[in-house]
Amino acid sequence: MHIFNQGKYKSLHAQSTGELAQIREQVLSDKDFRPTYHLAPPTGLLNDPNGLIFDGEHYHVFYQWFPYDAIHGMKHWKHFITKDFHTFSEADSLIPDEMFESHGCYSGGAILWQDKIVAFYTGNTRRASDNQRVPHQNIAIFDKSGKLLEKRCIIDQAPEGYTEHVRDPKPYLTIDGKIRFVLGAQRQDLTGTALIYEMDNLESKPRLISELALPHFDNHNVFMWECPDLFQLADKDIFVWSPQGKLREIQQFQNNFHATYAVGSLSGNQFNAEHIEELDYGFDFYAPQTVQQANGILYGWVGLPDLTYPTDRYKWHSMLSLPRQLSLQNGKIYQKPVSEVYAQCHSSQKVLIENRQTIAHLDTAYLQFEWQNQPLNIRFFDNAQGHHLTLNYQDGLLSLDRSASEQTELMAQFGEIRYCRVERLEKVEIFFDRSVMEIFINDGEKVMTSRFFIANRENIIQVSQPLSLEIAQISAIEYK
Repeated sequence: MHIFNQGKYKSLHAQSTGELAQIREQVLSDKDFRPTYHLAPPTGLLNDPNGLIFDGEHYHVFYQWFPYDAIHGMKHWKHFITKDFHTFSEADSLIPDEMFESHGCYSGGAILWQDKIVAFYTGNTRRASDNQRVPHQNIAIFDKSGKLLEKRCIIDQAPEGYTEHVRDPKPYLTIDGKIRFVLGAQRQDLTGTALIYEMDNLESKPRLISELALPHFDNHNVFMWECPDLFQLADKDIFVWSPQGKLREIQQFQNNFHATYAVGSLSGNQFNAEHIEELDYGFDFYAPQTVQQANGILYGWVGLPDLTYPTDRYKWHSMLSLPRQLSLQNGKIYQKPVSEVYAQCHSSQKVLIENRQTIAHLDTAYLQFEWQNQPLNIRFFDNAQGHHLTLNYQDGLLSLDRSASEQTELMAQFGEIRYCRVERLEKVEIFFDRSVMEIFINDGEKVMTSRFFIANRENIIQVSQPLSLEIAQISAIEYK
């Protein structure tokens, strides 16, 4: 075992006595923005969901984690186990302590193999002579109780024809029992793609089969594909990935980076897409991953690369989305929170809002209303600075405006309004959790996930015309 401790490349093994407890105190001094029912880091920075798998009885949820600060330092995998997405117990983390992961454990997925959980991940390393990144693809084996049993490297360099940016293996099993994994990559000409590898078993050497061809996707300006995920849903093949470099547009691809899906059929190594679209139209959603062996449950990172947030001053950054159940309708993916989330709703009431009204605990509430495709304007929250959010619907376009709220310079740089084309607005569900909102439109036809920062807020709703709401509270996550 190696103990790495060089600047931001510092592992948990290098912590001093009381160091994380002191950081935790700073995190807990945040009285405005810490979520109650979303998974957030105890300290430091959270990013991609990783290694998501159902082992037949429990769900294992890992996420990228730098414990010491709200920056992208040395990545670990934080590890939780749950039966119901409400009560979580902590299991062994993946801590970088081998030379094949000397600068962090980057993203990946997991499979169940011979009754063990096998996590595939990228070990970030740098060559001492010139500081050049050298990606290693590794496996870590856990038992179902969450105990780490072993880890080792299976590929120690990028394949010929590709740059140092080869990462994020997501494994799956073929019909004939072989192991495949899809891997994000950058070609030598600096364009993004994904690679498919195959292994006969865990002891065999991975073989590069080919790139995953996706001819119906406009890859212009895209320099990297991150977090690829290949799976089946109903009778269709699905490919989910995060392309980097795609030019921003007014009503789609509005963020600096994006989370995208394709529905179609996989023929050999070519994905014939019948529909391609973003998974989320909000300000903050990236690097989603489905839960292996769970029939289309997905988590995303409520965040984006290269962004800062006001919570960084409290030494914590980002959270995971609610777990979502995916379904196929009319050839498109629909997303709704899993049934276990709705099961935590309580104290439900119906409220008619005619103008401006205070709603107790609005900032941790579930809201639902039906609408008849009419124009609508809703303002949420208020404080002494006049900070609020505005949700507006007009002429088939739903927009969320957070310009009248606290933002960092980087947040504002990428725009203060997000748009979502909705031809007929019939139903809206909103999950508020103190500094995050997830909006599910028309039973999951579209989704908008966004961070917002309104300190010392009043829980107020103001509407342009009478609105009948169902409002409930959601129980806070329990950690055992």
